[in-house]
Amino acid sequence: AAGEQRVAGRIAVGYRADLTAFGVDPVDAPADELGEAPVRLTVCGGRVTHRG
Repeated sequence: AAGEQRVAGRIAVGYRADLTAFGVDPVDAPADELGEAPVRLTVCGGRVTHRG
């Protein structure tokens, strides 16, 4: 819809990467603990913006 299918929407070489990696598995963690989950890595526009 946004016309960005050539640069976004996949984890692949040449695509922008926006993602956040948490210190817990959000699928397995209890919902009430997700707000306190440590952020291990944030990537915006393919660049690491936080490493913790």
